[in-house]
Amino acid sequence: MREQEYAHINSMKIHNQWRKIMRLAKVEDLHKQVEILSQNHEREVDRKDALVQLLDRDLEEAEEQHQAALRAHLLVVDSLLDLQAARLAGLEAQYNADLRELQDEFANERSEITASHARHKKELQEMAEAMKVEFTDADSDTKQEFESAREEVRNRNSEEYNVLKIQLEGIIEELERHFEQAHRAYLEGTEHRTASFKSLTKTDAAAARVIEQRMKKLIKLQEDLQHWRTKIATNNREWEERNTGLRREKELMGRHYAQLKAALDAGRAAAAERLKQLSVMSSNAMQDMRAKLAKAESILKVAEMCRKLETEQEKVLPFYSVQEAVPLPEEGSMQDQQQQQQSGQQQPSQQQQQQQQGGQPATAGIAGSRSSSPTKG
Repeated sequence: MREQEYAHINSMKIHNQWRKIMRLAKVEDLHKQVEILSQNHEREVDRKDALVQLLDRDLEEAEEQHQAALRAHLLVVDSLLDLQAARLAGLEAQYNADLRELQDEFANERSEITASHARHKKELQEMAEAMKVEFTDADSDTKQEFESAREEVRNRNSEEYNVLKIQLEGIIEELERHFEQAHRAYLEGTEHRTASFKSLTKTDAAAARVIEQRMKKLIKLQEDLQHWRTKIATNNREWEERNTGLRREKELMGRHYAQLKAALDAGRAAAAERLKQLSVMSSNAMQDMRAKLAKAESILKVAEMCRKLETEQEKVLPFYSVQEAVPLPEEGSMQDQQQQQQSGQQQPSQQQQQQQQGGQPATAGIAGSRSSSPTKG
């Protein structure tokens, strides 16, 4: 144990010395790299300066070319503006000439149209005056003819009226005489009938009163019947509307029930499918857990078996590092290095002997114990 502590302390010292040496070497290397990088940076800066000067020269040349092109463009634009101004002046002069010509033509046509309109108006006025005179003459002639014809018709009708009046008066007197004779004969022949007629009229009046009373009752009954018929019709309409509303509600409830039933069936099918998937997944998970449990039990059994085959050094330091096993060499520690090489040669020989004794399961058990030891620690 003391030798191992000394070896550990020496290895730490060696590591510290090597760290210092490597730090110094790294610092020198970094200084060299910094100098190289500074030189590269200066060269890059010089190259960039040259490139900037070249671009500045190109920019000045491009600016001169731009100014020359701008001057040429401005000259061309000025010439085009002059040409456009001349063209516009020509078009304006032509427009003014065309406008004057159109104004003259319009004035001439307007004067001709006004003159022809006045002439036609005068002719129409003369024609209207002539037609008015002709119409008044014709009207007066027709009025005179109508008056003469009316006088003739009136005279002729008055003569015919007088003749017909005389004839009708004679006929009326004759008819009155015949009527008087017929009336006396009727009265003589129908005295008994008149008495019976009077009695019948009295009975008829009584029957008429009874009929009137019964008619009133009948009208009242008809009105009541009409009232009850209208009430029955309104009740039928109301009940038909209620029945139609109830049928619609029944259809809506049926459709809603069908939709709910379809949704419930779909939910049941989805739940059954999820339950099936859950059962399959649970069975798979149980199988995986059983496999992992069996694997863990086998690992624990192998670890117990490997624990029996561990050496004293592996029991004390089961996970020693490579640096602890093989420390770095240092000046003045050659003997320690030889001792460590000898111990390193002895350890593989011991491991080979253990492998020959335990076989292949022993190596698997050592690996399992090394993998399971952090959990124990």
